[in-house]
Amino acid sequence: MTIHRQAGPGSARRRARWRDDTGSVSTEIVLSYVPLMVLATVAIVACLRLVSADSDVNAAAAAAARQASLARSPAAAVAGGQDAAAATLQGRDITCSPRTVTVDAGGLAPGGQVAVTVTCTVALQDLYGLGLPGTVRVTGTARQPVDTYIGEQQP
Repeated sequence: MTIHRQAGPGSARRRARWRDDTGSVSTEIVLSYVPLMVLATVAIVACLRLVSADSDVNAAAAAAARQASLARSPAAAVAGGQDAAAATLQGRDITCSPRTVTVDAGGLAPGGQVAVTVTCTVALQDLYGLGLPGTVRVTGTARQPVDTYIGEQQP
């Protein structure tokens, strides 16, 4: 059994009102979703730039530790580590001001270990390119073994 309804006097007016809503989803997307997607993209880029700065500082610490482990004296290890860290960070997109390079050359003996910590204070405007105020502190630490045969002479 099928029941048929007849259209009443207000049904044409309701259909006309429904037709007036066409295109409202497009306007909703443009006004709300697009700015949210732009904000999400900017946040992702900002996070990637922070990870890149962290990677640069860790690379500088690794290069400094390697250079310090090749030195023959603690003073030469400190100087070599600081020079290597400065040279590694020089060609990067980040500006470290101030930069601190701490070389622990206490284990500078055959079979020992040298540790280097690089601490870099990066301005957020350099990091993100958005002109944000403030700074972020990035730290990287690396350890490098000293060659077991360093200082031994070959016969």
